[in-house]
Amino acid sequence: MSGSGKCLCGDINFKYDSEPSLFLICHCTDCQRATGSPVASIIVIPETDFHCEGELGSYTCETNVTRSFCKNCGSQVFSRAESAPGIVLIKTGVLDEQPKIKPNLGCWKKSKPGWLNIEHPENTFDENPALG
Repeated sequence: MSGSGKCLCGDINFKYDSEPSLFLICHCTDCQRATGSPVASIIVIPETDFHCEGELGSYTCETNVTRSFCKNCGSQVFSRAESAPGIVLIKTGVLDEQPKIKPNLGCWKKSKPGWLNIEHPENTFDENPALG
């Protein structure tokens, strides 16, 4: 399976050449602040299968996660985590087609706002599981 996506303005285009190994939902406060949403939905792809074109900006937070975004429109496109080398974490909102699978991993459930009702995968953790 392959897939593609782009940012809001279209300056950033990417494709990936493999099936996502994970489809996760995250409620950590870093993801909440970075996305402006109580949940981030993310697919995980091997770095070698990810190809991106366009001028990206990036920000590395205290937890050593580098978030890459379009310098023009600000759309978050993907992240890389120092704790999980060799993978790319792609935000599902920028995909041209949504994943055919349902989320199979949830993390930072303890940071989920109480007002948010969401179905979590069976594999859901209060904090971060090991991704590497």
